[in-house]
Amino acid sequence: MAKDFIVPIDLQYVNTAGIGLGGYIPVGDPIEGSLAFIRITNDSNTDVYISYDGQDDHEYVPAGDKIEEYFQINSTPNNQVAKLKKGTVISIRGNAGVGYVYIAGYYNE
Repeated sequence: MAKDFIVPIDLQYVNTAGIGLGGYIPVGDPIEGSLAFIRITNDSNTDVYISYDGQDDHEYVPAGDKIEEYFQINSTPNNQVAKLKKGTVISIRGNAGVGYVYIAGYYNE
């Protein structure tokens, strides 16, 4: 049963200099909890695509921008809880650049 507090995941990041070799590369380890919220910050000079399954584009983050997803906002009906699945490996693709892409997230414990 979920407790009444939020726990942050360890900050994950990838150097964009290592992307661009044709396909997705993972950003850190599998997510340690079922995320209620995620923030992806692209602190690089290249646009990137984010995948939650390592095969399909799910998010686009322009260079120097960030996105935030509140998974529980989309819960239906409203008394249900929607979260990003525990163990998800977030991946990135794009052209090689200078700078990092960071992933922060929070889950209920």
